Amino acid sequence: MRTSHVTGKVAVVAGATAGVALFAAPAQATTGVRADVQWKVDQVIAEHPGARQTAPGTVTFADGVVLTIPTASTAGVCATGAYCFYQDTNYRGRKLTFRDCANNGLWQYLTDYGFGNKTSSWQNFTKHTVVVYDQNATPPAPLWNETPGGESVNVGGEDNKADGFQTYCG
Repeated sequence: MRTSHVTGKVAVVAGATAGVALFAAPAQATTGVRADVQWKVDQVIAEHPGARQTAPGTVTFADGVVLTIPTASTAGVCATGAYCFYQDTNYRGRKLTFRDCANNGLWQYLTDYGFGNKTSSWQNFTKHTVVVYDQNATPPAPLWNETPGGESVNVGGEDNKADGFQTYCG
């Protein structure tokens, strides 16, 4: 005779074969930091139609922009050929990665990715120049220039003011 009982965490199967009872290991619940990261990923996807999870802690938006939500407070590294905005100083926290540009300056808005007024550090490992703005000022005020190969561990007095930028191909 074979019976099966499934609870929320443990599946138990009892078998009469040779008098052996088989017990499955408890299901691994997503807890702690991983659950928090997944919750943040789910929230971003719910708020941005067309966004999808492409890896643990990673959301790719419909236009190819990538948001990385780290599982720990480790420093991030922007890939060669990309420029990145970080939520915290010293390249920590959430990271938004871009690769695109335009000869006459491509306008993009950090608010489109839930990142408005949340930049504290940046890296630019492209040949492009990125001019970052505070769109809340009238007229929009330039905050800093991201030169090709440049980076900043702390944007200082411009912390959490960036909400738009223009990228010029280099």
